[in-house]
This record gives sequence, structure tokens and C-alpha cells, in this order.
Amino acid sequence: RRQRQMCIRDRYSGTYLFVGAPKVGKSFFMGQLAYHVAMGLPMWEYEVHQGTVLYLALEDDYARLQRRLSRMFGVEETNNLYFATQAKSVSEGLDQQLEGFIREHPDVRLIIIDTLQMVRPVHDATYANDYRDLSVLKRLADKHGIAILLIHHLRKEKAVSYTHLRAHE
Repeated sequence: RRQRQMCIRDRYSGTYLFVGAPKVGKSFFMGQLAYHVAMGLPMWEYEVHQGTVLYLALEDDYARLQRRLSRMFGVEETNNLYFATQAKSVSEGLDQQLEGFIREHPDVRLIIIDTLQMVRPVHDATYANDYRDLSVLKRLADKHGIAILLIHHLRKEKAVSYTHLRAHE
């Protein structure tokens, strides 16, 4: 088990959810964080510890990712920043895929999964299943002393009120 590492000064390894409404810039922010960690560049006024970053951009394609990097930083790739647009689900061996990447890149500091829903079975969002899936990723982060950031959307549809449901019984 590796000692806990920091990606950004005072921000330790572990598993974190980054949650927000759709289309508010979560992926752009995560792209910025990934680039800064991969390059070892300060982010805002925080010291960043350089290391390899894996960004699972599961709602994108490579052309879009290259355009985004080019627009944001003037580059289309960096040595320590890896993108993947496909991955297994947590229940089908995502942790084993990530273990393989970590073996090949022992200086990994950060893995970003964009989005959590893309690595979960469809219609499997109960609390017990959330806990199960996040526990798998937390064990992986703790074992290797890395940070895993999961992007998650707030619900896109409007919540149905209990009163509305009762009216249709």
C-alpha cells in the first residue's frame, strides 16, 4: 500500500465526487485540473504535485478531446496525461483495468472518471449499489495512494412530487 500522495497542496488521495448540473463546465474544470497535475503547474495559487493522470472521458471522442486541449492550453497532447473514451463498468472489471494502467504508470496521481453513470449498470442507482461501486474505487485509491475524481450530473429531469404521484393513484 502506497503512502497517501497529494495532487494539490493539502488535498490528499481518496475518492471524490464532483457533482453539478449538466453543461456547467464540470468536464472543462476536470480537464484543467488534469493538465495542471500532468504538467506540475500551479493551479490558481495552489502548488500542484506532478504525476501521471488518466482521464476517462466516457462521453467524448478523441477529436473533441484534442480540440479542447488545443483551445484551453495550445497543445493537443502531453506526456503524462492519458485519455480513454471507453472503459468497463465497475461491476465488469473497471478496477482491474485501472490496476493495469497503474502498473504501467507507477507515478499516477489522479484518475478522473467522466461520468460516474457511464461506469455503472443502467438503472442501478440505489444507495446500496452506489455504496458498493464507490467502495471498489475507494479501495483502489487507498491501495495506491492516488486520487480518483468521479464526475456526476445532478438529475437532468425534473423531480416528480409525491403529491403529483398521489393524484394519479
